[in-house]
Amino acid sequence: MEPTERKMKILEAVVETFIKTGDPVGSKTLCDMLDFNVSSATVRNDMAELAGLGLLEQPHTSSGRVPTELGYRVYIDDLMKPRPLTRQEQFAIRDSLEQSADAPEHLLEKTAELLSRLTGCASVASAPSGENALIKHIKFVQTGSRTAMAVLITSLGTVKTKLFRCDFSITPSMMDMFDKSMNESLSGMPVTAVTPAFMQTTAVSLGEMSMIMPNVLLAIHDAAKEALSTGVAIKGQSNLFVMPELTSSDGKRVMEILGRSSELSKLISAADNKAGVIIGSELRDPSLNNLSVAVTHYTVSSQCSGAIALIGPVRMNYPKIISTLEYAAVTVEELISDMLDV
Repeated sequence: MEPTERKMKILEAVVETFIKTGDPVGSKTLCDMLDFNVSSATVRNDMAELAGLGLLEQPHTSSGRVPTELGYRVYIDDLMKPRPLTRQEQFAIRDSLEQSADAPEHLLEKTAELLSRLTGCASVASAPSGENALIKHIKFVQTGSRTAMAVLITSLGTVKTKLFRCDFSITPSMMDMFDKSMNESLSGMPVTAVTPAFMQTTAVSLGEMSMIMPNVLLAIHDAAKEALSTGVAIKGQSNLFVMPELTSSDGKRVMEILGRSSELSKLISAADNKAGVIIGSELRDPSLNNLSVAVTHYTVSSQCSGAIALIGPVRMNYPKIISTLEYAAVTVEELISDMLDV
C-alpha cells in the first residue's frame, strides 16, 4: 500500500471512529481496527503527518487525534463511502410521508418532522417557490349566501385560498361564470404575472361582467401574491440544545436564524443542487463554527423546487445523514409529482 493511500485510510478511520465515539482516537485503537497490518509507530507517524497537513489535531498533549474542519471536508469529498438505507428504513420513510401526501405543504411539514426525529438534528424543508410556477387552475367554493372562496392551484402543487364577499346573493350560475371567466383569463399564466396592472387589464377585458367581480379579482391577486412566497417547515429546534458538542449559544444562534426567513434561505441555499454539506467556517458566520448543514434539493417538473436540510454538530454521521436526506428528497419528488400528475 502506498504511503499516501495508507494515510487516507487512517484519516477515514479517525473521522469515522470520532463520529461514533466522540473521543480522541489513539494509534493503538486504529491498529486494532485497520484492515491492513501496520505498526503502532507507523500509525503515530502518519497521524503526525496528517496533523501537519491540517487534517487532524490533538486536543491535549497526551490525547489521541480528532479531525479538523479540513479533515472532515477531505473525508466527505474524497473518502466517505455511501451507506444506503435498508429496505426497512426506506419503507418507514415512504410509508410515513405517503400519509401526508395530500398537499405539498403538508408533505414538507411531515418531512421535516420525520427527519428531525430520525436524525436528532434540526430539520428544514422548503416548499416550491412560486417564482417559476404557472397557474394550473382556479376553483370557487361558495361559503355563504354572499361569500365564497377562491382556490388558486399552481403547477408546483401550491394551493392558496382567499375568501371574498359580494354585495349580492351568489347563485350557482354566478359561480360557474366566475370559474369559466377566470380560468380562461389566467390558466397557464405565470404566477408572477398576476400583478395589479394585469388584473386591471383582465377586468377591462371582462367588460360589464367586471362590475360584479372586483372582490373576485382582488381575492385571486392576493392568493397569487401568497403563492410567490416560499413556505418553510422547521422541526427539531430543541434537539440543538441537547447535543453535547453544541453550547447553548450555538443553539440560540441557530434559533435566531431559523426565525429569520432571509438568513434561513441563505443558509439552506449554500449548497449546490446536489446533496451537499457546509461545515463550520464555510457557513461564513463565526457563531456557526461548531455546526454543519447538510442540504439536498428536490425537483418538480424538471425545476429545482425546494430544499431539505439538516442542521447539527460538525461531528455528525455524514454517511447516514446524506443517505437519509437523499432518499427523503426522492420520495418527496415522487409524491409531489403524483399529486400534480406530472
